[in-house]
Amino acid sequence: MNKLKKIWQENKVLFVLGLILIVCLIIIGIIAIKSFYSSCDDAYCNRRVEELRENLPSEIKNKLKENKDIISSSVTVKNAIVYISATFNDATKLDNAKKAMEVIIPLFSEEELLIYDLDLTIKTEDINKGFILKGARNTNGNGTIIWSNKTESSEKE
Repeated sequence: MNKLKKIWQENKVLFVLGLILIVCLIIIGIIAIKSFYSSCDDAYCNRRVEELRENLPSEIKNKLKENKDIISSSVTVKNAIVYISATFNDATKLDNAKKAMEVIIPLFSEEELLIYDLDLTIKTEDINKGFILKGARNTNGNGTIIWSNKTESSEKE
């Protein structure tokens, strides 16, 4: 018993630091397990993926056709993602193309916006002279379309 008291007296600080280290490792382990292993059973984390309104893809296409700068558009629904693509004429400015795509958000009901993610692609006919840009609106986002960064291409000649 005296040996244990002597070891405790000589290494008290190390024992306390070791105990703190073990507690921290347990806490980090619990957080890591909860972060990497969710309780979702499917890929859409319990979102009820139902059939989208039958006429919504045609409503989206018709709304995009109203814009005179849009040459063609397509709407595809796969699981919980709605893919929308639009091709603009070469004279269209990037900001105008972004605004033209934002008009489709009000076509979705509140329930549909909670279920479906939107994947948007805008491009010009001649990509070398124009642009191609991807955007997304997620169900857990702030409700706006987030566009990918656009890097300007410049000739160095």
